[in-house]
Amino acid sequence: MYYNKSIINFQKGTIIMSQKNRMNIDNPNLVDEDDYEYEKKLAEQEQERRRKLEEKELAREQQRAQEERQAQKERDKKIAQDKLELLQLKNGVIGEDEATIKEEHTEAVKLTGTAWLSNFWYHNKFMILFITFIVAVVAFITYSEITRERADLTIMMIADNGLAQRQDELEEFFEKYTDDIDGNGYVHVAVLCIPISNRLDYQTLDANTSKFVTQIQAGDAMIVITDSNTDEEYKALMDATLQEDFPGNEYVDELGFSFDSKVMAEELKYEYMPNDVHMSIRFPAASMNIKLEESQENFDTSYVVFKRIVEDITQRCEETNDPGLETEPVKYETDESAVEESSSEQK
Repeated sequence: MYYNKSIINFQKGTIIMSQKNRMNIDNPNLVDEDDYEYEKKLAEQEQERRRKLEEKELAREQQRAQEERQAQKERDKKIAQDKLELLQLKNGVIGEDEATIKEEHTEAVKLTGTAWLSNFWYHNKFMILFITFIVAVVAFITYSEITRERADLTIMMIADNGLAQRQDELEEFFEKYTDDIDGNGYVHVAVLCIPISNRLDYQTLDANTSKFVTQIQAGDAMIVITDSNTDEEYKALMDATLQEDFPGNEYVDELGFSFDSKVMAEELKYEYMPNDVHMSIRFPAASMNIKLEESQENFDTSYVVFKRIVEDITQRCEETNDPGLETEPVKYETDESAVEESSSEQK
């Protein structure tokens, strides 16, 4: 039978190594000279291999250094030659046709598609982000201004009798008689509830008085709801000649149109509304913020609404023989000493 020689040698080596291992196990102090020589030979071969690799790497480094020095020498030589030619050209020693220095033109690379977009974004991204932010802010402000609910008419309610708690009812009532003045597709009336009377504490009274004066200066709110507690100084700002415009109307007097009717109490959902409430309209007047012509325009617009309310409510009261309201107004006595004391404390 034919056996592979390498297999036989491998098997013999295995048997010999097994025998040597057993000898070493039985006698740990016994040193295998063959293994020592073999390992020593392997170590020497590894050292020799590393030495050759290091020599090759050193030779490559030396070659690279030599090539770099040669290249640098060529560059220096070229720079020196160019400087010499420039000097000769400057002094007219040689002409431009004799010079070896030529102007080099690099052809611009034309970018297209995504490459162009990427390059444009890389160079302009901060400006693009800044412009985008500004455009977004302007768009938001413009949208807010366009969609903001504007008041077609502004009413001031300075009576101090509980009507300040019925702002929604007041706005709904006036909106029924108001046109879409600004043409935005819907009607909105803003009622500013700023009650003014002597019963209020000094801070509230001062704040509400400032609001009232501000609105007078603005010139927008012409219709004012008052009552018997309204200061005479403010009543003097109202048109006291309305009886001439509505002759024979028992609900119109020198203070304006009286809300003393069941019809008005039902409209405002205020069952116990005092019978001293009036819808007044103030005279047009110029101020620091508005010209007399503009104030007159606001008055004319408000007067149309005022007249519609007077005519409609009067007709409904006459048709139902309205008995009027029974709730008497609350009288707030002026305590001058208390007001002065409160004012002194604030100061």
